[in-house]
Amino acid sequence: MSAEGPEIAAPAGFVYVARAPFVNHVGPLFQAEVDAPGEMTLGLRVDTVHTNTMGFMHGGMIATVCDSAMARAAVFLLNRRTVTLRMGIEYFDPVKKGDWLTAHGRLVDHDGEVAQTECLVKVGEDVRARGTGVFRLLRAAK
Repeated sequence: MSAEGPEIAAPAGFVYVARAPFVNHVGPLFQAEVDAPGEMTLGLRVDTVHTNTMGFMHGGMIATVCDSAMARAAVFLLNRRTVTLRMGIEYFDPVKKGDWLTAHGRLVDHDGEVAQTECLVKVGEDVRARGTGVFRLLRAAK
């Protein structure tokens, strides 16, 4: 990865945005240039480093992308930092090396303390996983 961003090309409509150190380490994750308020779409080109011993994307990596998309959906609409309180994920089909994966996070509801979210993880139009999350709302985002 260069100082400006990764050397991996993303599809049109996605840009690289530096994130938290852990997410930068396991990525690179790309962000859709346009999303509706309360939504966040992240993308990742699955590489060998993201796979398990069977050559499929590791479930923990799918969960990481899903968690990040849900948190960012809340952050960008509410302008509040978040931490994950609870997350659930269902896996439907494997994701393979070389696939372009997208995670479509959406803020479902919130009050002054917590935000409820959901996420669809897709390859093309095929849903490969679904996540739900509850996030503690912290101070305003910078």
